[in-house]
Amino acid sequence: MEIKQSNSSNASPLRDNKTVNTPQTSSTHQAEKNTPVEPKLTSNQLSRQMMNNSILAAQEEVSIAAGDKSMALLYRAAIEAINEELAPTLGENSVQKSIESGVDYSPEATADRIVSFATNFFSTHQQQNKSMGFDEQVSSFMVKIGDAIDQGFKEASDILSGLKVLDGDIAAGVDQTYELIQQKLAQFQQDRLDANSAKQDSSTT
Repeated sequence: MEIKQSNSSNASPLRDNKTVNTPQTSSTHQAEKNTPVEPKLTSNQLSRQMMNNSILAAQEEVSIAAGDKSMALLYRAAIEAINEELAPTLGENSVQKSIESGVDYSPEATADRIVSFATNFFSTHQQQNKSMGFDEQVSSFMVKIGDAIDQGFKEASDILSGLKVLDGDIAAGVDQTYELIQQKLAQFQQDRLDANSAKQDSSTT
């Protein structure tokens, strides 16, 4: 009997050890095993995306601070603003966004490209405003173009200011480009008016 009691008392720890694998404990392990890992993956992906965005932002800041890229940003903003302003009435036009290595982004060259792109819309503007006189066609077109270019310059300047690089040579380049554009637009307007006057004079003689 004492042996049985001894065996019985020895059996208790064994039963106690087996309680580790009770249904409740098993369900806990099963729950841990079935815990979705998707939130961890999503968190990792989000962290990676944030890191990539930070790297891209840093690269953009360095590139813009380098000089020429700031003029490329200015050019792209102006072209997009012109396209956005004129597309509803004059139709879509291809926006020249590409920044190729070796492209001249000096104030003179940038101003030339912006004015060339903008003034390409003039003939379409004339076709859609046939009821206007020629002088009025030119005047209304210059207002549209001027407003779009001002908007593009504002957007680019805001970006450069936010990056704290709108000073020194970059600020001077932006100002010079804007002044050159105004001069070239004024010349375009005067050339068109002069050509029309000459045409009218020749037709009356």
